[in-house]
Amino acid sequence: MLDIAVFLAALAINLLELSEASAVAVIFTGITKNLKPYLYAIAGILLVLMPVFIFGRLITLLPINYVLIAASFILAYFGYRMIRSARRSFKKLKWKRKDEKEEGIITVFVVGATEAFEAGLVIIALIPQSFSSALLGTITGAVAVIGLTAALKSRIMRIRVPQLKFVLSALLFALASTFLGEALIGIDEIYLVGFFLGFLGLNYAIVKL
Repeated sequence: MLDIAVFLAALAINLLELSEASAVAVIFTGITKNLKPYLYAIAGILLVLMPVFIFGRLITLLPINYVLIAASFILAYFGYRMIRSARRSFKKLKWKRKDEKEEGIITVFVVGATEAFEAGLVIIALIPQSFSSALLGTITGAVAVIGLTAALKSRIMRIRVPQLKFVLSALLFALASTFLGEALIGIDEIYLVGFFLGFLGLNYAIVKL
């Protein structure tokens, strides 16, 4: 059975993270005048995401309450990172970014692996809730990025907009709260909608501060 929340979270995090790897591949393709950067990006992404799904299912063998508590902290951490980044973008604050213009095409491989690793940490936290939904969301996100890359080329970087981070942050916080509530007091997943709306409001207040 499809878990919509898990599917959307996996879809969004992959769309967000993999679009950056795709954008870097597009840039280097323009420099090298060949398709090797795409192959390097794909190799870096698969190097990380394949083990996530091959070994990630073993997590389900652990006591579910411990897994939910650990997952809630992972999701909350990435939710915090997302809203912090979104606030900086909305406020147009100056901040340092990692230099992605290192010499050599190996940069594309490194960026692909790094972005996939960030997505993978969130996926690992989602797998205990629904392995199939997390996998389907990941595949859908990857296919969407490929399609958008082919259609929009360098404009793919526009996918990483502050608004997407704003909404994804609220979703990650809501999932974290739901997981923690399930583990500690046995709340039902119906609370997810309320948490999501609540964190949308909280995030709005944060970006306006």
